Amino acid sequence: MIKDWSIEQIINEISKIAWAEKDRNMPGITTWKHKQDLYQLKWFIEHKLDECNTYADEEEYVRQHEVKETFRRLSK
Repeated sequence: MIKDWSIEQIINEISKIAWAEKDRNMPGITTWKHKQDLYQLKWFIEHKLDECNTYADEEEYVRQHEVKETFRRLSK
């Protein structure tokens, strides 16, 4: 299969939703709908990951991300 998507474009679109959710000029009912969109994306991706194969270096890849995420949260 030829890769016909761009991770950068997908991230950019998700960032637009996150930016709209933080817009203090919009009412909560609107920003809440944006956050719901983010949850739907999260759940969809989690479901698709559950359907994926497992790879030899996957555990290490995920562990490295979790370590970075832990340091990011602790630095707040």
